[in-house]
Amino acid sequence: MKPSFASITLGACLLLACGDDAGGGVGNEGDVVGGPCTANSECADGSECLDEGDFPQGTCTVECASDEDCPSGSVCISSEGGVCLLSCTSDDECRNGYECEGKSREDGGGEVNVCNGE
Repeated sequence: MKPSFASITLGACLLLACGDDAGGGVGNEGDVVGGPCTANSECADGSECLDEGDFPQGTCTVECASDEDCPSGSVCISSEGGVCLLSCTSDDECRNGYECEGKSREDGGGEVNVCNGE
């Protein structure tokens, strides 16, 4: 019996850790947006570490002018000249030291909830 396309795709995702934010991507442990850091070298290429003020234990981020500049799961807020932060709907979605709160969008499109330091 030949394996189906769906089972092959699932197997490939498991091998490649699809959807796993640990050590990469976007999320509370992501090295593009959202993960902790103390230096830019701890974030992915093209990302930077914000480690002062509203960002306890630091956070990896990407500069932006609008949401289109941010990876999926993050939005562009008007902080630090425009940075991508993790979008959220409750504090439970944010890592320790962060809470889900409304911040102004960089492109002037109102407010959006993001994980921001307490």
